[in-house]
Amino acid sequence: MILEFYVKDTGIGIPKDRQEAIFERFVQADIEDKLAWQGSGLGLSISKAFVEMLGGRIWVESEVGKGSTFYFTLPIKIKKDKVDDIETVTKKDRKKALVNKTILIAEDDVTSFEYLDKILSTLGINTLWAENGSKAVIQCRENPLIDLVLMDMNMPVMNGYEATREIKKYRPDLPIIAQTAYAMGGDMKKTIEAGCDDYIAKPIKHDDLLEKIESWICG
Repeated sequence: MILEFYVKDTGIGIPKDRQEAIFERFVQADIEDKLAWQGSGLGLSISKAFVEMLGGRIWVESEVGKGSTFYFTLPIKIKKDKVDDIETVTKKDRKKALVNKTILIAEDDVTSFEYLDKILSTLGINTLWAENGSKAVIQCRENPLIDLVLMDMNMPVMNGYEATREIKKYRPDLPIIAQTAYAMGGDMKKTIEAGCDDYIAKPIKHDDLLEKIESWICG
């Protein structure tokens, strides 16, 4: 990665034929202003030496009568292990934030529920089960501790679309993630229109599920 810095002034400017020479020792641009204070001509040469020693470069862009802009670059190296450490700490903090959260799994298939329950319980998440949309509505109404709902959209008695609409009437801020076996663009639009906040297609992948849950619960 290269960082670029610049210093700009609105002085008298430097003629093009002197713009390279000013970086040499004891050399100055021709100064017509007799009242201007003149230095030894070492400042820019010292700056050039330091910049080049650090692997960068220095140059000037100037226009007589309008001023000058001095640029210099410096290379910077980011240690990947430090970045990895930060990401690891962040992931640990996010997973810690999921402990003791409560997620309602609205799912009529026992095997699917057990699969989701196993993933979530390993993170210390409390799970509740609703075998149909009607029971999901009742549980969300009676249990204010529910932090998120995984809503199967095709269930008996009351499907996920109807259940989501009912839940959102009295708990509009409760995140609901739709889960459906049909990974079609139209299905996603239909779930969002019903009030779902997000969407995940079956078969549900472990990492995809955790990423979505973390994003809604941890922010």
